[in-house]
Amino acid sequence: MKTSQIPLLFVLSAALLSGCAVAPVEMTAQQKSVIPSQWSQGEGLPQKQVLRVAPKEWWASWQDATLNELVAKTLDNNTDIATARANLRSAMAALSGATSSLFPSATLGADGSRNRRNGSSSESFGADASASWTFSFGGRDVSARRAAQASAHASELTLEDTKSAMTSEVALTYVQLRLAQTRMQIALQSEKSYKEAMDLTQWRYEAGLVSATDYEQAIAQYENARASIATTHHNILQYQTALSRLTVLPLATIQALPDGPIPVPPENLAVAIPADVLSLRPDVQAARESVRAAMENVRVAQADFLPSLSLTGTIGTAAATVGALGSSGTGIGALVGALSMPFLNWGDAIEATETQKANLDRAQADYTATLVGALEETENALSGIRASAAKKASLHKATQSSQLAAQLALQQYSSGLEDYQTVLTTQRSLLDAQDSEASNRADWAIAHIDLYRALGGGWMPPAEQERN
Repeated sequence: MKTSQIPLLFVLSAALLSGCAVAPVEMTAQQKSVIPSQWSQGEGLPQKQVLRVAPKEWWASWQDATLNELVAKTLDNNTDIATARANLRSAMAALSGATSSLFPSATLGADGSRNRRNGSSSESFGADASASWTFSFGGRDVSARRAAQASAHASELTLEDTKSAMTSEVALTYVQLRLAQTRMQIALQSEKSYKEAMDLTQWRYEAGLVSATDYEQAIAQYENARASIATTHHNILQYQTALSRLTVLPLATIQALPDGPIPVPPENLAVAIPADVLSLRPDVQAARESVRAAMENVRVAQADFLPSLSLTGTIGTAAATVGALGSSGTGIGALVGALSMPFLNWGDAIEATETQKANLDRAQADYTATLVGALEETENALSGIRASAAKKASLHKATQSSQLAAQLALQQYSSGLEDYQTVLTTQRSLLDAQDSEASNRADWAIAHIDLYRALGGGWMPPAEQERN
């Protein structure tokens, strides 16, 4: 055997590996049909700045130091992100193994022996190198490598999507915490107002100016206000606990954070056309990569219907002394080829193929669901921004008017010009107006967070990164 025959196996493997690029996945007609040409909820929004890509660190533009700290801890410590990183390492290891299968396996060996018989002894020494390679006429190993490549890319994209999801979740929880803290301030102020009204009603009752009914109502409203404080405190603790879970920080650390207002996102943001948005979402691209992997796994299963060729080659040298190894006449070599063809196991191959085809159908359905979900999330976020903006001015005016009405009603009641029912009505209106305005500020912030999430949470494809 010529020594150049074994390196030939490596040449053939490298040629196969060079053709392992994963072909792009085209959208089906159904998938293309669900993508509109423009956003139905995007009209009427400010267009001063086109938000083609969510800012890489969009939360930093909110200028909230506490939010920045919480996001940073989430990216460092979050368990979901850690799991996604581990899944990526596993996928990369699988890709490395699938790549190795395309090349021959090679071993090096050396041996020596001494034999003694009838008072005489003999020695022999040898060294050899061997390589083996299996070639599937159906391209099984090539398809398996392509599937592993697509799966690894999907895992990488899933990691980015997990970062986006956790960043959005911690921001949403933070906004809800600030809303609960604002409601606590409202509740404390309400308790103070109801206490003043109760004290005034008690004085007027003792003076015989009002009925016992008014006095009991005043007490009931005061106690209800105190009860709402306990409920709000419970809500605050729930959001603090959630932040502790997301950031993996002690609850005491979260509770020690300073109070603050509901964060305010930057204004005047718009989005590009739907097709551009979809190209910026890592979960959409991950779903597409999963389709690629499923396609290749179908080919892997189908390859079992075709024969495979196994080649084994050995070169070496053997001699009676170590010094003689490699000299003329000591070389040995062999090349063995074996062709195998499946015969009685076609039932297993058919089952495996149908299973992988079902997996492909499932991956396509998941891809479609991801596309539809992305469109829904963006439309809802845009609608939320529009709705919050439309209500902002009216709710603020309502709060101002309710505050003035409550003050006037209490003054007139103390002078005997109004009954206590008017005081109760105006105070309840004020409480509702303050809560609605605070909720609207939170809704405005949450809708922006949802929009950033819908745009991919700051992740950009490599080509987009180079462009920016």
